[in-house]
Amino acid sequence: MWKRLIMKVILFDIGNVLVNFEFARLYEIHSRHSGRPVTPFSEADMEVRDAMERGEVSEEEWADYLNRSRGLAWTPADVIRAWRELFTLNEAGYGLFRKAVDSDVRVYTLSNIARHHMDAIEENWNGFFDGATGLFLSYQIGIRKPNPDIYHHALNKLGVPADQCLFIDDLPENIAAARAIGFNALRFIPENHAVIEAALNEFIEG
Repeated sequence: MWKRLIMKVILFDIGNVLVNFEFARLYEIHSRHSGRPVTPFSEADMEVRDAMERGEVSEEEWADYLNRSRGLAWTPADVIRAWRELFTLNEAGYGLFRKAVDSDVRVYTLSNIARHHMDAIEENWNGFFDGATGLFLSYQIGIRKPNPDIYHHALNKLGVPADQCLFIDDLPENIAAARAIGFNALRFIPENHAVIEAALNEFIEG
């Protein structure tokens, strides 16, 4: 599958790899706080969400947008509280992450994520990312997966070619984009967990 001896870096997605969430539950939280019916994000809502995850919309602006569009009266702290309720630990994925961190390989995240997501994770699990070599986060970089530029950004910072990296993500479009650049990429879904664990063991022990 890859050349074990030259592998140097592991990159983990965060959402639905290290922590679980479902947008359906987020919409239920919105409904509970607003008194309105459960309503999924519209295409326009998703565009603003994506801009927020690229760091183009501030946390305050996102809270204001939710208040206008969802009938809420939230502050940025309320947004964090909602995500604290929403996130649960993905024991399989986080277990692999900690195993990698405890080895002598370089471990990073590469995630589409907002600041309030990171705040919620750290408030739920203090020191969640401790030991990681570094974090590549879309809201800091200004690019979201599967845009190829985010992968090239990571490679430039890492100083290694793509074929020396193992990338783990739950979404097929992100895996496809990474593979197109040359990453060794595996999709994190239940039927692949054993394959990913074997790959990680090979990586660490190589």
